[in-house]
Amino acid sequence: MKIYIPTFRRVDTQITFDNLPDKYKEKVIMVVQEQEKDQYKYNCEYLIVDNNIGIAKTRKHIMYHAGKSKFCMYDDDIVFYRRNAKYICEHEECVRPIKRNNDMSASKRIMTENDFDEMYDIFSQWMDNDNVIQIGHRLSFLPPHGCFGRDFKDIRGATMINGLEVSKFIDEIDWDYVSVGEDSMMTLEFCLRGYKIRRSDIFTAYFKYFQEGGCSVYRDAKMHNKEHEKLMKKYSNFIFYKKNKKTKSEIFDRNHIGQIYEQGYKWKEAYDSYYNSSLKDFIK
Repeated sequence: MKIYIPTFRRVDTQITFDNLPDKYKEKVIMVVQEQEKDQYKYNCEYLIVDNNIGIAKTRKHIMYHAGKSKFCMYDDDIVFYRRNAKYICEHEECVRPIKRNNDMSASKRIMTENDFDEMYDIFSQWMDNDNVIQIGHRLSFLPPHGCFGRDFKDIRGATMINGLEVSKFIDEIDWDYVSVGEDSMMTLEFCLRGYKIRRSDIFTAYFKYFQEGGCSVYRDAKMHNKEHEKLMKKYSNFIFYKKNKKTKSEIFDRNHIGQIYEQGYKWKEAYDSYYNSSLKDFIK
């Protein structure tokens, strides 16, 4: 398994890499642009991409480079936390590979090498046995939801992907149809092909949106909203505004880049549509 970390304009700030155990730093492939390749001195493998291609085309390079392997794609500003298993609930929706148990002195802690070992083992089993193609993480600063894992919840920023399954349809998808919002489009395409997505609430991730560097070099609110409008037109049955677009309450100022309109995604409905013969033509 490889861990891909696409990065741009953050030569001296590699939070994800610095917080991985040494064992997993050896699995990292840092994805950098040609113009910056000589500035990165981290002891890991590198995948060099063209200059100024944007995150969507960068992710496309990663998908093809990973091939049929299981791989992770992590933003460069993530710290992983393990939540106390005492929060695991017992209702049917919860995927429970471990027992509910008070297994630490705090509510959460930064993940250790053993935690990563266990996490990747569980995630791999989910992919092999449960028709799960992509797995992500609940944000660690949110309160516990109560489930070890839940299907068809938002996942972005840090995901594990089953490249073997993706290789079956990789050439069918226009991976850079949008310049931003490509991560949500990717997940939606997975669901539309009858694959489950899953999010863990025990293995969580902490990161911030819209920081300096990375996509913020070229993304502002106008671009963000325009690209997401494209997604809404293409996948009109499965994307919606979380609130009335014209109301003030659903508009957010993100670090002075402007006003962002928030979209929601009908992941489960997209998944179900694959098994409804009247809608299968949608993805052809």
